[in-house]
Amino acid sequence: MKRALLALLWVFPFLTVAQSNFQKGYVVTNSKDTLRGYIDYKESALNPNSVKFKDITESKPRTFTVEDCAAYAIDSLEKYERYVLSVSTSKEELSALTVGRDTSFRIDTVFLRVLNHGKNITLFSYQDNIKKRFYILDKNEVKPVELIRNFYLKPELAGNMAIENKYAGQIQGKMRLLNVPNIPDERTLLRINYVEKDLLKIAYQINDQEPVKSKLSTYRLFAGTGLSVNKAIYSGAHPLAKPDAKSKTSYMPLITGGLDFLANPSIGKMIYRLELSLFASKNEISTAVQSHSFNQLSVAAAPQVIRNFYNANRVKVFGGFGFGLNFSSYSNNESAVYNTFKKRMDITKDFVDLKVFNFSFQGSAGVVLNKRVEISLGYILPAAITDYAYYNIAMRRYKVGVNYLFGKH
Repeated sequence: MKRALLALLWVFPFLTVAQSNFQKGYVVTNSKDTLRGYIDYKESALNPNSVKFKDITESKPRTFTVEDCAAYAIDSLEKYERYVLSVSTSKEELSALTVGRDTSFRIDTVFLRVLNHGKNITLFSYQDNIKKRFYILDKNEVKPVELIRNFYLKPELAGNMAIENKYAGQIQGKMRLLNVPNIPDERTLLRINYVEKDLLKIAYQINDQEPVKSKLSTYRLFAGTGLSVNKAIYSGAHPLAKPDAKSKTSYMPLITGGLDFLANPSIGKMIYRLELSLFASKNEISTAVQSHSFNQLSVAAAPQVIRNFYNANRVKVFGGFGFGLNFSSYSNNESAVYNTFKKRMDITKDFVDLKVFNFSFQGSAGVVLNKRVEISLGYILPAAITDYAYYNIAMRRYKVGVNYLFGKH
């Protein structure tokens, strides 16, 4: 099973290179021609600087860079427009902050993502490897203006960070200029966070629009069952850690359930998962003269990061990694040693102290069929369930699971 999991992980990079995700859309060229066809829709935190386009699904893709493409869009999903504008270059990481305001900027040609377009303004976002920024363009302008937020260290108090939320005053000024009713005061605007969700609310107000709700959910539930394969292994200075010791493999059912958060539900490539599972095992380690057996019942909470390396509608191939917070109870905890005088095994109950909580790392790989049925293999690295100085007992676990995915995705 471990080899099968490693084989799947080995082929993932090749699947990543080979895969595209072409969706219906259009490209606007420098000559203002609109070319309808298919756009390769990628999931990335950064704004693109080029786009792949096909006239028809069977044709070879062409690449349009930011220099030769005025705009492009994926139908009902995303739209980007090209502008030459000022881009602030001040940092936001605490270790990179300057003493005093950093007003540095560059003039660049970029694709801005359109977040909202209405009768009064258009709201954009732009993210590069420095930070994420928001831009606003009113109906009387030809070039968007960056909404400024600036982090810096106060010159008079070394080490004290200040935040300049200039964007609040900029938004208030736009609202006054456009005669928007019920303008909030600057103090109220300062309570609006510099994030997409909050700024979209203001954009809807300025444009007199009702908020647009996405048809796709950013989260989904899942539930399933499977097989848990467990083996207890002794290590260190203990007779049951010697080469002649045999450990029985336990095969028991497991139950899983949890919640997935999709980084971009339109693509569904990157997923953040919180999984809960219930599983059990019957364990026995023995030699000719000594043995230890116990039953374990565990509940595990496992945060994970999952990526669909192949992401077609009918079939998705994924890999993931994470860690487990494991809470266990034990029964029939019996240690036995052969008594040469009485010629029998002397049994002692609860001689070995087994830990209620342990921490483990895990990896998984699998496929999703028709966006609903998930089949996976998982390997959990050996995790100690004892805390002795000279020896330890670790649980090694594999799992095979089938989950059903709920929700719109």
